[in-house]
Amino acid sequence: MGFDLNNYETVAERLVRWWAAYPDGQILTSIHYYDSDVVLFRAEGYNSVGKLIATGYAEEIRGSSPVNKTSHVENGETSAIGRMISNSPIGTNGDRPSREEMEKVSRGPQTRQTTVSERPSASGGPSEHIPRGAFATPKQIGYIKKLAKDAGLDDLRLLELIQRELNSDEAILELLKSHEASKIIEVLK
Repeated sequence: MGFDLNNYETVAERLVRWWAAYPDGQILTSIHYYDSDVVLFRAEGYNSVGKLIATGYAEEIRGSSPVNKTSHVENGETSAIGRMISNSPIGTNGDRPSREEMEKVSRGPQTRQTTVSERPSASGGPSEHIPRGAFATPKQIGYIKKLAKDAGLDDLRLLELIQRELNSDEAILELLKSHEASKIIEVLK
């Protein structure tokens, strides 16, 4: 590998800087393409007055890495958010690609693979992908932010709480699953 991953910022680190710069900002993501094997995300970043200031895109292929065997959609959304932040006025600390993007480069060419998370469609046509767990709703995310604010937690302390409670250094508020958000809400109550 011709690069040092330690020279690249993680998306979680970028998010901490984003929320420090734009505490009333907003990040919106959308799927631009999905065919059960490939997903293409767009992330939009809005500043504290609601002005669109940056966008970012990311593509992930199911089965192209261990994490993408089960979570290529989630991984694609995270990557798009990281790219959007690097394109924003706050830019990056270090090189432009995120650590996650450079890990993808180090894996080499990506190929499509079929996994057991597919099942034949009722019509007998192409298989259908069944996502594992729904993302947290905007209402859940908003409630977590309110509870954290009421508890005097800044963004970094909230991120630390989420990662501690979910036992994952990669967990971030914007990408919580619904059941994870429910757990964090109960902890904050």
